[in-house]
Amino acid sequence: MDVGTVRRLVSGASLPDVAACRAELRAIRVVRGSLDSREVEVAARLDELAADEPSVFPEEEVATAAKSSLLKASRVRSRQRAAGDIPQLGDALANGETTGDRLDLVARATHGLSPTEKARVAAHGDELAQGAARLSDREFRQLLERVIRTCRDDDGLDRLARQRAASRLRWWNDVDGMWCLSGRFDPVTGAEMESRIRASIERMFHDRTPEQCPSEPTERHEFLAAQALAAMCGGGGQFGVPDVTVLIDERTLREGRWHDGSIVDAGLGRFGLPIETIRRWACIGTVTPVVVSADGVRLLLGRETRLANRAQRRALRVLYRTCALCDVPFEHTQIHHVSWFRLGGLTDIDNLLPMCARHHHLVHEGGWTLHLDIDRTLTVTRPGGAISTHGPPRVRAA
Repeated sequence: MDVGTVRRLVSGASLPDVAACRAELRAIRVVRGSLDSREVEVAARLDELAADEPSVFPEEEVATAAKSSLLKASRVRSRQRAAGDIPQLGDALANGETTGDRLDLVARATHGLSPTEKARVAAHGDELAQGAARLSDREFRQLLERVIRTCRDDDGLDRLARQRAASRLRWWNDVDGMWCLSGRFDPVTGAEMESRIRASIERMFHDRTPEQCPSEPTERHEFLAAQALAAMCGGGGQFGVPDVTVLIDERTLREGRWHDGSIVDAGLGRFGLPIETIRRWACIGTVTPVVVSADGVRLLLGRETRLANRAQRRALRVLYRTCALCDVPFEHTQIHHVSWFRLGGLTDIDNLLPMCARHHHLVHEGGWTLHLDIDRTLTVTRPGGAISTHGPPRVRAA
């Protein structure tokens, strides 16, 4: 089916008002459902052909034709199984009354059920097909959960155990250099993690909006969730500190700038990291630098950077309830050496400040310079010469 044929399946008329747009969207849904149904039929036929021709790999055929991944192609197989288990859903898909997304939900929800349990779910086929055609996404999920709950032989503990065994977490660097995280967790663990993230969002951003926060509601929520999770994992509090291994030459580490023979490798491929980011990490985490000379000869391996101890953190917690430069809670800050440790600064209470990740980034990567007086008056000099002064904390340590 070429693009022109698909376009002819929808009206192609002008869109003068909201009603016309709604009608066109309904037409698109019908076409999408029909295409999803046809894709399932093709996948089923490929299965039949593969039985006679072992060289045929159905998922690969689907992935190649759709220019997608094998993972996405396997989703078509899951839809095929869901349509086979519950024929009414397959009919609703073929008639354009629903789309493949609803079959994806059914396939995931019924995964791991016994044949007897699946047969009980199939007995609700008419109800599920009608729900897939008429209900919102949230309402259909609720219907599906209710049906499956009544069809299980146990109270869900066995399923929960299987879900916990199926928990996975992976990470990778995307093509644009972004570090990506993806995971699947059982619903109990997921609920606990979601609760902590939501509580962290509320605690961190109840009365303020961070810079660069999107205005679109969905993107805003996802941005704040990302900031909250990053703070939970990297704040240097109860979740510990990062342990980073970096290959770096001595001169670059000492001078903090690139030169012709610089060697900087944190295992992130061709994107790498700013040198000042590595220097900042040395303030907050256990860094294992493999320091090499310009010719690549290793000079030092396994030296750990000194960290503020528990007593110092407690003393700073009494002094500062938040970041020294903003209102991010102390629990989400990182302890910064005002005079950098590798440049002779001491891990001494008079040389330590709590700083949120954003301001810690600005000090290192942003070129901000700090000066801390004996009474803890903090002077900040920004690139360009702008100076701001922050008075000493009101509460003093015992």
